[in-house]
Amino acid sequence: MVSLSDILLNNTSLHTPGSGPIVALVGCTSGIGLSTLHAFLKHTSAPTIYLIGRDSSRLTSLIAQVQPLNPSATLHPIVGDDLTLIRDAQHAAEQITSHSQAAPPPRLDILVMSQGFLSFASTPDFSPEGLDRITSIRYHSRMRILVTLLPLLRRSASPRVLSILGAGKEGALDLSDLGMTKSPGTSTYGPLYAAGAAGSMTTLFLEELSKRPGNEKIVFIHLFPGLVAGTGLKVQGPGSSFWVRFLWDYIAKPILSMVSYSFSEAGERVLFAATNGRFRRLPPGTSAEGTLIQQGSDGTQGSGVYTINADSSVIGGGGNADLRKLRGMNAGQEVYEYTMAEFRRIDNLQR
Repeated sequence: MVSLSDILLNNTSLHTPGSGPIVALVGCTSGIGLSTLHAFLKHTSAPTIYLIGRDSSRLTSLIAQVQPLNPSATLHPIVGDDLTLIRDAQHAAEQITSHSQAAPPPRLDILVMSQGFLSFASTPDFSPEGLDRITSIRYHSRMRILVTLLPLLRRSASPRVLSILGAGKEGALDLSDLGMTKSPGTSTYGPLYAAGAAGSMTTLFLEELSKRPGNEKIVFIHLFPGLVAGTGLKVQGPGSSFWVRFLWDYIAKPILSMVSYSFSEAGERVLFAATNGRFRRLPPGTSAEGTLIQQGSDGTQGSGVYTINADSSVIGGGGNADLRKLRGMNAGQEVYEYTMAEFRRIDNLQR
């Protein structure tokens, strides 16, 4: 565990004269994304931050509310519309690329993705693009944004990518049905399977992407935020009956708030993961002996892909049993190829 005092020691050291980081926050109008925005504004000088959300008026209102926290910050609203859709996620990323050309040399230092909602559905809810909506917003749309922004990330001196989801909670994957399209009765789909599958695909895809040429500098982080008070997560989709929403809003959330991280601490811990040197990427063959550099997701110190617990410690030993088993099945390569093929398929739908 990393104590909150150590987290704040790192974060308060970030405020230095000159221009600050260039950051993209996806899903920043509430919850963990909003608390992360507050942390960046509080601790960095003159940052440029792209705020990606689905509602233009809400983004405008958000900027008016948070700008006084850091008058030197440059805040750009980016409307993402429906981030369960790959085309909308890609369009949001392309807007960031377009904006970046106005302030050469264009680059992106940090990408944080936390968009999502809760679903207790026992069957997939397919979008017009043919993807299960909850899995898409947790995984597919995030990876589409990441892949689109790779050229900007590669121009940064020390880029980092964070997906706030379910590190350490990776689950089993049906490699013959990564799209979760099997008919009811033959499918393993359910709310727990969908959550674990999104977690596994995230870690495996990031590990594969890190190996691709051009990505040698990028640090990829999959982070589990734990229970966080005031996240604003809503129950949506099939299975979100009145009683399910009532139980979540008026019984579960108040109970969880008593044992959860505060809104502020959650954002501070995301900022720590996005900036602390213990999560650096070491060139192959470089020794990390005597340093604080942590084990990567595959158990290799300084690998550049990290899975991080809610208390900001890393998940060592190559992850949980499901993740280790999937690596032994070459699942990373299969997940990567499946994902890129889906992006091409959906791109062709729009032509």
